[in-house]
Amino acid sequence: MEKSTTMNLLTNKDLIIFGEDFARHPHSLEHLLRPLFEKNRFIWVETIGLRSPRLSFYDLKKICLKIFRWFSSEKKISATSKKPESIHIVTPFMIPYNQFSLIRWFNKYSVLKSVQKKMIELNFKADFTIASVPNSCDYVGNFSEKKIIYVCVDEFSLWPGLDFNLVSKMESKLLKKSDLVFATSTNLLKSKSNQKTDTILLTHGVDFNHFKLPVKKINHEKIKICYFGLFDERSDQKIIQYIADHVENCEVFIIGSTTCNVSMLKAHPKIKFTGPVQYSELPAKISDMDIFILPYVKNELTNNINPLKLKEYLSTGRPVISTSLAEVLMLKNYLFIADSGIAFKNVIDQSRKNELSFDSEKIQRYILDTQTWVAKAGEFSKKLNEL
Repeated sequence: MEKSTTMNLLTNKDLIIFGEDFARHPHSLEHLLRPLFEKNRFIWVETIGLRSPRLSFYDLKKICLKIFRWFSSEKKISATSKKPESIHIVTPFMIPYNQFSLIRWFNKYSVLKSVQKKMIELNFKADFTIASVPNSCDYVGNFSEKKIIYVCVDEFSLWPGLDFNLVSKMESKLLKKSDLVFATSTNLLKSKSNQKTDTILLTHGVDFNHFKLPVKKINHEKIKICYFGLFDERSDQKIIQYIADHVENCEVFIIGSTTCNVSMLKAHPKIKFTGPVQYSELPAKISDMDIFILPYVKNELTNNINPLKLKEYLSTGRPVISTSLAEVLMLKNYLFIADSGIAFKNVIDQSRKNELSFDSEKIQRYILDTQTWVAKAGEFSKKLNEL
């Protein structure tokens, strides 16, 4: 199936990208565009985030990396990120605190100047500008691009620490400028519209072969339970605490960066925080895990998300337990649903006793046939070609 999809991919186009930093950590827009890297040219614009920095180790690390990229040549950045030759990174000097009009004006000036300079240097004629962050509203439409595409991956206005009014106004401006809008979840599909064309549902894909693990029987003596990915305010710590307290002979592994207070969990002897792991090293790190869990707090923010890690978990061929988010329920035939600590415990105990029906081949076949990033890039390319 992937061979036929590859034939339909976008080719010979110049694209300007406004999203997260290239190769800083795997994110959905980069995954989606990766199958297009070989036969198109990209200017990848690295802007500052929506949230003003806080006094935390996580933010300090991000600031230091951003400063490094501001003052490093593209060649030096390429060496650290293994960047394809088709990707040309632009990292304009910018100031946080976009809520102040003077700073926002300066940031716009800096971004436009940097991108236009790179376009002249490359003789770059923009076919598409693709944005996945609301603050790109100030920049798109200034590069003589033929079409503007918004890929909405989250309800940013509801994120903790963000200015709801500011982000909402930015996104409204971006939607009005966009010729085509994609949404990664059903709820986002309902709420995001440019009032010109139908918004298109394009759920996340997965690099199936990267996450597929060898067949493994559950370790009955000491079961290993795993959560990997960003751990933040959306993660339900009470469920994880309950699992550690009540599941006999278990270890709970949390792999990835943490951006919230996890002192209660870190104090638990059965919960292990490994810290962030390189994307390339992740399969080896999770290869001996028995069950993967996705415990999210259920609220308006999480009901809009389509967890990027969900299909990565399913690709492993191991049992997956998740809270009943809207997008998770779309895949309820391929995983187990639980909405409380005791419900998670019951599924884990039943899996341990082989009391639950679990067909890893069926799950992996579904993912491989329809949910890879190549398949998603094919859907994306088809809509752009139709424009």
